[in-house]
Amino acid sequence: MDIQHLNYLVDIAKTESISLTAKRFFISQQGLSQIIQKLENDLNVTLLHRNRHGVTLTDAGKAVVEQALEIVQKYEELLQVVQPLTNTNVQSIKGHLSISAAPNVSYNYLPEVLDSFNRKFPQVDVQVEEKQHFLEIIQQINDGVVDIGLVILPDYSYQEQILRVNATFEKISENPLLACVAKTSVLAKKKIITIKELSAYPIALYSHENYLSMIKHMFKDLSSLNISVKTSYVEVYKKAILDRKAVGLTSFSDFRLLDDEAIITVPIENSFKLIYGCFINSLNPVTEGFLSILKLVAAHKLTGKRVHKG
Repeated sequence: MDIQHLNYLVDIAKTESISLTAKRFFISQQGLSQIIQKLENDLNVTLLHRNRHGVTLTDAGKAVVEQALEIVQKYEELLQVVQPLTNTNVQSIKGHLSISAAPNVSYNYLPEVLDSFNRKFPQVDVQVEEKQHFLEIIQQINDGVVDIGLVILPDYSYQEQILRVNATFEKISENPLLACVAKTSVLAKKKIITIKELSAYPIALYSHENYLSMIKHMFKDLSSLNISVKTSYVEVYKKAILDRKAVGLTSFSDFRLLDDEAIITVPIENSFKLIYGCFINSLNPVTEGFLSILKLVAAHKLTGKRVHKG
């Protein structure tokens, strides 16, 4: 059994499409179907339900994907451990890495990722540029202007957007949009909150264009909301939640906000999911090294995420 074949299966579980996964990994749809059939034969189970709309996991498929995720992550960790002992000295690699990133990804992931990357690739120059909307990042990737595009995509348009890009896409995390409240808030004990209920409270919003378009999709009309603050600064956003009892709207990947123990999360009924991902224009030791570090940092940070106790 090939580790890469497990990667294919994990990706199919995310996209629910053999054709989409085949496109993302630059292999033929027929070739990918044959790989999945071989996996099914090797394991003696049916992994996928196939229909005209795409594919879904069988119960056996869900169990296999759950284990495959652990295997793939352990394999990537293994590569990190043995890398210094291989014949390829990545510290001698010279080059340039250009990154276009959504603001929320930039300040929640990049500081730690770039610290590790700079230690591993000290002779690679890194240039980072923030873009307000994922469409700007997608355009830069398609134009070949940047090597890496770090985006946040809503699940309701996720597949449509990645099909527009001629690059490899790797999903880093997938988290629901949550309400964030102070522990002293009247909402703190709720097990779940509806969108209609949220409309009755002061709301704290980030000012990023992409984020606002997703919030507008959920509420339909932002003018109907009592917006307490609209800012790009996490500390200002946090103070609105703690001092003015506003309700924030974000995900578990908003580490700088949720690291504060005075803030807890409440699930939102019928909320959408935020998909954090990475477009890669060309796979090479530098971009693969960056992706590997990004995945490890994300996995480490998300293992400590807090869930609402209610």
